[in-house]
Amino acid sequence: MDSRHTSKLSCVQHALAAYALAACAFGSSAALAQPSKAVTVVWAGKLLAVPGQAPLTRQSIVIRDGAIERIASGYLSPAALGAPPDSVETLDYSALYLLPGLFDLHVHLTTEPGPSGSLDEVTRTSADLALIAAANAEKTVQAGFTTVLDMGTGRRTHELAIYAVRDAVRAGQLVGPSILTVGSPICAPGSCRTQRFQPDVERAVEPQGMCSGADDCRRAVREQIRRGADAISFFNTGSLLAADAPAQALTDEEQHAIVDAAHALHRKAIADGAGTRASALGINAAIAAGADWVDTGIYPDRATWGLLARSQGFYAPHLYAVVAAVGDSAQTLSTGSMGWLPQPVLESLWALKQERPAAADALRAGVRMVFASDAGVFAHGRNAAEFGEYVKIGMTPAQAIATATVNAARVLGLAGERGTIEAGKRADLIGVAGDPLTDIRRLERVEIVMLGGRIVKQRSGQ
Repeated sequence: MDSRHTSKLSCVQHALAAYALAACAFGSSAALAQPSKAVTVVWAGKLLAVPGQAPLTRQSIVIRDGAIERIASGYLSPAALGAPPDSVETLDYSALYLLPGLFDLHVHLTTEPGPSGSLDEVTRTSADLALIAAANAEKTVQAGFTTVLDMGTGRRTHELAIYAVRDAVRAGQLVGPSILTVGSPICAPGSCRTQRFQPDVERAVEPQGMCSGADDCRRAVREQIRRGADAISFFNTGSLLAADAPAQALTDEEQHAIVDAAHALHRKAIADGAGTRASALGINAAIAAGADWVDTGIYPDRATWGLLARSQGFYAPHLYAVVAAVGDSAQTLSTGSMGWLPQPVLESLWALKQERPAAADALRAGVRMVFASDAGVFAHGRNAAEFGEYVKIGMTPAQAIATATVNAARVLGLAGERGTIEAGKRADLIGVAGDPLTDIRRLERVEIVMLGGRIVKQRSGQ
């Protein structure tokens, strides 16, 4: 690691330390509360232990050292556990419906919707971004999302910030979900979805994941992993909003090289493509290259879902982001989360909102889906609004919940440790008032959040 990198990382770490101290001073839950007893027993009025299976009633979840030891019928007392009363903490959530902590496989923790975005790329430091990401991470976990995948911005300042925040959360220094990150997406020159600046500025802040040719793309993947990437994302198509976006931004050979290099180093590879109405070319090429899941994929063709099913890949749609962007009617475009954009762009987004979502056809074709909200395009903490859009296209609430639990854990290779509430799993769980299997919007108001056996959110009265 060179001295400039070390210096910048030190600045980020000092900024996060200041954030944690200030939050502590003002009473925020900026540090995880340690369990007060050796064993915690959680009483669940209703328990959706394994999404896709029937919920259980009146259950006890026994937790030790941040992991689920066992689940038992009825409300266990310390005596039933054969333990001294002063060694057991009992949490009475008998009035709540408990389910596994949620996953979101597409967030941008350093970004927030607003008209200053372009300028922010050259004015905000990595320390600035780390503080923003820390605040957004706390909002996200408070909303019930206990594992997220940050999909990057392409800038080095973002990389330094997100790695520092990720590591601080893992060390228990900050409150937030388990953060996985791609660092910077791999992209072809001209298709990196970053703002363009004058040449001198561009040289200073150019996208970090650019590559040309198969060998160079392998290098780019290895470089991202060397810096700390937990997964690899690549832009297989051009940008949705670009007038001249290519249908396929990386060649077949480049995409194969990216996926093969990622898999060789035990990382998942995500094809993040939206693009033009011809972009099925880039989407299908990414599936053929072996991408673990296709993200966004607004314009597939007739072959896409069959290819994805045969490859046993997953699909991550974004639906709420477009809904949030443009408001409720053609007359109120400026009231949405992207209301500052030029009118022609808002009208294009409004037209897209009126179209049948590709996810509806994917659902009909039996494609497996995972939850991906694109929070950062809209306000962090509103991630769960995506569930309502899934139900609108025909998913049952049970199917929608599975996208953010069992499916997401499986595609990330984490099914052995999270995604369900079962013995041996990490004790990540949430509680809501009412039944989300009959009203999915219950997930937009989370009452309690437990992260690794520690309560990080609990509404008064619970």
